[in-house]
Amino acid sequence: MSFSGQEPAATLETVLVVEAEVIVRTAIAQYLRDCGYRVLEAGDANQAITILQEPEIRVDVVLSGIDFSGPMDGFDLSHWVKTHSPGTDVFLAATVQRAASTAGDLCEEGPMLSKPYQPETAVERIKQLLAERARRKPK
Repeated sequence: MSFSGQEPAATLETVLVVEAEVIVRTAIAQYLRDCGYRVLEAGDANQAITILQEPEIRVDVVLSGIDFSGPMDGFDLSHWVKTHSPGTDVFLAATVQRAASTAGDLCEEGPMLSKPYQPETAVERIKQLLAERARRKPK
């Protein structure tokens, strides 16, 4: 788990990248930072939940892998977020085989990215999620 070193402005959207593979997590996290997001990182679902439970931390979007060691996978994390942090959007990234094997039961969990994915695709989806959230907010 790591927090970006510099505290950004309060209006900056925060993305929590949850990925077991350090190289993948580091690369996508840096790309998102370069795109102007505040980025937090976690190596598994338990670390992500620890971050999400911090009262002074607001997370707008969770970008999570599916497979983690430990009792929770990305789908379990997604369910936890929807239950405990309903204002936080989640999208999952998985191998095509893993996504296909669970898609029938988890259609409501979407949208998903298939790995390997282009960082630009993740940024576009984050922008869409944040725009949808802005439209849903009461005025």
